[in-house]
Amino acid sequence: MADSATSPSWTYTVSVRSLCEFTAKRGSLDRRFTPSATSLEGQAGQLAVLARRSPGYETELPLEAVHGNLRVRGRADGYEADVNRLEEIKTIRGPLALIPDNRRALHWAQLETYGALIAADRGLVELELALVYVDADTQHETVLRQKASAAPLQAAFEARCAQFEAWAAQEAAHRAARDAGLGALPFPLGGLRPGQRLLAEAVYRAAASGRCLLAQAPTGIGKTLGTLYPLLRAMPGRQLDKIGYMTCKGTGRITALEALHALREAAPAKALRVLTLVAREQACEHPDKACHGDACPLANGFYDKLAAARAEAVQTGWLDPAAQRRIALRHGVCPYYLGQELLRWADVVVGDVHHAFDPHGQLYGLAQAQGWKLALLVDEAHNLVDRARDMYSTSISLAQVR
Repeated sequence: MADSATSPSWTYTVSVRSLCEFTAKRGSLDRRFTPSATSLEGQAGQLAVLARRSPGYETELPLEAVHGNLRVRGRADGYEADVNRLEEIKTIRGPLALIPDNRRALHWAQLETYGALIAADRGLVELELALVYVDADTQHETVLRQKASAAPLQAAFEARCAQFEAWAAQEAAHRAARDAGLGALPFPLGGLRPGQRLLAEAVYRAAASGRCLLAQAPTGIGKTLGTLYPLLRAMPGRQLDKIGYMTCKGTGRITALEALHALREAAPAKALRVLTLVAREQACEHPDKACHGDACPLANGFYDKLAAARAEAVQTGWLDPAAQRRIALRHGVCPYYLGQELLRWADVVVGDVHHAFDPHGQLYGLAQAQGWKLALLVDEAHNLVDRARDMYSTSISLAQVR
């Protein structure tokens, strides 16, 4: 999500997906059936649908609209002009009947929002909306259709924008304060060491020019502060949405959080949100219960309670595992999934490398879907070869074969 703010006015750009996830998610968590496929499977599903459509079928339609201070934009999956049909394509795994009602309602909200945008863009009075579910394994389509008029679609779109606008104003103000603070951020230890200064200068030049950098430095030089500080200073000029500090070991995350705490304390107004991503096994409060509202009290009504927990979390700013747990339990929601939701609103994310490089990783998936300008710092990057091999490989034990 990209945003900007200037005084006295502000603007905020939000994707269709983010707008709908913020305003249309209701009810409980339900992880009994996860319909999402990988991005590659999603592309394969869209290609399968495209092959069955008429030659004039339009794909990846860029659409946007302005409502007050909001700019809403996204890409509709497909539009078939000869039958006036707009399609939203979802590649899924498992039986369609097992998709939770609140997930399907979210899909319809996205499609209806795109319907409002294309109706306004092309002057359509009405159109057909089609929600297309594609099985990732068989490429079989199930199509749900409904007729829609432009006026109610526009009214629903404006209602979603109105519901989101107060949050957008807050986020635009936060972005402005964050960038102003980082532009004047002092080095927390007074002065950089000679070797640390060379490293910091190299990181800043690479960030400012949008290049990659592979750096090797001796132990004790202060690599963590020497890389985080210049990247944070470059954040406003490059209009970065987020920084990811990714590690291969837990000790690296501890060091990163210590450095980030010192940097955040040194920043004016402490306008920097730092989030630690943790494994579900470490954050789960009820490992003996299934992850859905019928079994786990922290999954029950999760999305209905999320708004209050999210509001407290972004005001807290320092979101290590202890803070996430404290806020989550105060509001009766799951700490792990609260952390996953807060990823959208954090400035710096600290976590294992799989979050950024595994196709199933949350940071990877959201960055791709939202088009974030994301800068990554990878600690002990020489370990990536083995970690990537693990991410993209599978194994079968002899016991499983037997």
